[in-house]
Amino acid sequence: MKNSCLLAIFVFFFSLLFDKVKAQSEGTLLLMNGKVLEVSHFDDSTYTTLNYRFDKNQFKRQRIDLREARRAGRGHDPFFSSEKGKSVPVVLKSGSLDRRETFSYSEKGKGEQLYYYYDEPVGNIASVEEMRAFVMGERDARYGVSGKGWFYSGLVVGLATGYASRTSVLAFAVPPLFSLGAKIPIINIKEEHILDSKYQYNEDYAAGYEQYARSKNTREALKGSAIGTVIGLVLFAIIDNNS
Repeated sequence: MKNSCLLAIFVFFFSLLFDKVKAQSEGTLLLMNGKVLEVSHFDDSTYTTLNYRFDKNQFKRQRIDLREARRAGRGHDPFFSSEKGKSVPVVLKSGSLDRRETFSYSEKGKGEQLYYYYDEPVGNIASVEEMRAFVMGERDARYGVSGKGWFYSGLVVGLATGYASRTSVLAFAVPPLFSLGAKIPIINIKEEHILDSKYQYNEDYAAGYEQYARSKNTREALKGSAIGTVIGLVLFAIIDNNS
């Protein structure tokens, strides 16, 4: 009986210790490109790279949840959890990052550890708070900007010009030209896309948001117009050969 009690006490305290260690090893990396990475077993003892374990499917799950949130009328809600997203399995793998790619690491139950620092000689010309606002803008744009309008517009334009070109190689000039056009329009930041209201009128935040939004729109425009062009060329070839 005595041994059973001692064993139970040992297991209880070991469980508490394990849970504490586990909790301390979980946190969030905020990258310089605005990407948020949930990690575990974080280790920065090498002083060169940051090493960790992470679920490589977390971004796939996030894309699904954002898509389902929009369908459910929840807009760009990054905290929405869908049944479809929950069905994506957790696949843990090891990863590493250069410290210069990381703005900060926030450990659960503890504070934030900064990796970005102001230092003009190495190219860090923005203050910590200016860069934080910029990165927050990139982060919110990742949640709020899909670029699908540019994708479908490019699809239509590419298909039309690809078909009209009558298999001319000039049709392949359309995708890069159309994608350049995606950089021209002014980026309007919707109020509901701003997760932290203190950045609503912040210029650094707006600059970060616009940088990611233009990049996303350009990629989607290029992808859509390239696919459309190929479809247009193939469609013309099929119709021409059967006429």
